[in-house]
Amino acid sequence: MLRALSTGAAGLAAQQICLDTCANNLANINTQAYKKQGVSFADLLYQEMGREGIPAERQTAPGANTPGPTPPEGGGVRAAAISRDFRPGSLIRTGRPLDVAIQGKGFFRVQLPGGEYAYTRNGRFTVSSDGRLSTEQGYPLEPEIILPPGYQSVTLHSDGRVTIINSDRQQEEVGRLTLYSFTNPAGLAARGENLYLPTAASGEAAEYYPGTGGAGTLIQGCLETSNADLAIELTGLIEAQRAYQLNLRVISSADEIWSMANNLRK
Repeated sequence: MLRALSTGAAGLAAQQICLDTCANNLANINTQAYKKQGVSFADLLYQEMGREGIPAERQTAPGANTPGPTPPEGGGVRAAAISRDFRPGSLIRTGRPLDVAIQGKGFFRVQLPGGEYAYTRNGRFTVSSDGRLSTEQGYPLEPEIILPPGYQSVTLHSDGRVTIINSDRQQEEVGRLTLYSFTNPAGLAARGENLYLPTAASGEAAEYYPGTGGAGTLIQGCLETSNADLAIELTGLIEAQRAYQLNLRVISSADEIWSMANNLRK
C-alpha cells in the first residue's frame, strides 16, 4: 500500500509536468514561429517481490530445474525529458515589407545587450532610431544591416539581399541577411522572447546565405506561425487530465486500504 502511494505520487508529478507543457503550447498558439514542446516519460526502478510478507509465486518452466525469476514490482514514472519540436509552422501573408519568413531550415541571429548572440525564427523586424534592422524587442540583427535615412522602400530578397530605393530613387543594396543552422537544434536553450541560446548539445552555429548549404529561403511579407496544433494540444491536455485523475484515484484507494488496515481490531 505504501508503494501504491509513492507510485501514485510519482504519476501525479509526471502528469503535472505534462499538463504544464500542454498549457504552455496552448498559450503560445498565436506566437509567431513558436516551437511546441513535448514530454517523454520513463518508468522508474523495479525490484523483486521477494520481500517478507509479500508472497510471490515463482513458476518453474517445463524442463527447467529451477524456478524463474521473481516477478518485478515497478516504482512509478518520471518525466525523462522535455523536447522541442523544430518542424516549421505554416506561413501567413501580412503584406508588411519588414516581415520575412524562413521557408526551410535556419535561424536569424541577433545580438543581446550583453554582447552574446541569440537565435530566432521570428522574422517580424522593425527599424531602430539609428536605422538598424532589429527585432520587435529592439535586438539588432547580426550581421548588422543599416537602412540610410530618406529611403523610400525596402525589399528583402529570397537569397537574403536587402535592397532599398534611396532618396535619389535608385536601387541600392545595403546588406545581406544570413541564416544559421545547428547540428542538433533540439539542444538549443530557450531564453524567452522567441530567442534560443546555443549549448554544447546543440553544437556551434554554421552560417549560410539563404538557399545555400541546406538553409531555407526567405519570403518577404510573410510570417511563420506556431507549429502547435490546437486539436492535438487539446487532446493531449484532456489525456493528461484523465491520467492525473486516475493517479489521484490510486492514492485515494491506497489511503482507504491503509486506513482499514490501521483500524483492524482483534
